[in-house]
Amino acid sequence: MRGLQSEGLIEIVPRRYSIVTRMSMQDAEDVCYARYILEDASVAGGLGQRRKELSRALRLALEHMTAAARTDDLDALVDSDTRFHEQLIDISGRRRLKDLWSMLDSQMGALMRSAVERQGIGLMDAVDRHRQLLEAVDSGDVERLRLAIRDHYLERFPEHETELGKRRADASA
Repeated sequence: MRGLQSEGLIEIVPRRYSIVTRMSMQDAEDVCYARYILEDASVAGGLGQRRKELSRALRLALEHMTAAARTDDLDALVDSDTRFHEQLIDISGRRRLKDLWSMLDSQMGALMRSAVERQGIGLMDAVDRHRQLLEAVDSGDVERLRLAIRDHYLERFPEHETELGKRRADASA
């Protein structure tokens, strides 16, 4: 309970009750941006000889996501989403990167549940959002994959995209 409280997912009123909190839009953006940065860093060095293995693992996670969506099992969908993205983080073999990424798991799950409930996103829509990531891995094009990861996490935050674009332009100048 204390761990969930420290992550801002619940509010505890001592000796009385606990309530689940809603993530603010800014918090949601921060979580998505952090996951984007970490996954981008993981794949930036390339996929190497493990590309086919990664593709198979992503395909399997996507199949589990699809089965969860068809049975309207949001918890299983969130678990499959975590496994899917974990494969992208694992490709780098960088332990600290994975540790940092893992710290955001419960927040990402809460965000996904909130998006489905509050924004009316269908479970199959959530599955479909992962297909472009798999296709990018299948192609072997790392830049395409990096753009797909960015779009996957940041497409809901157009104002963040503008800021990101400014920073990229400044960096290349």
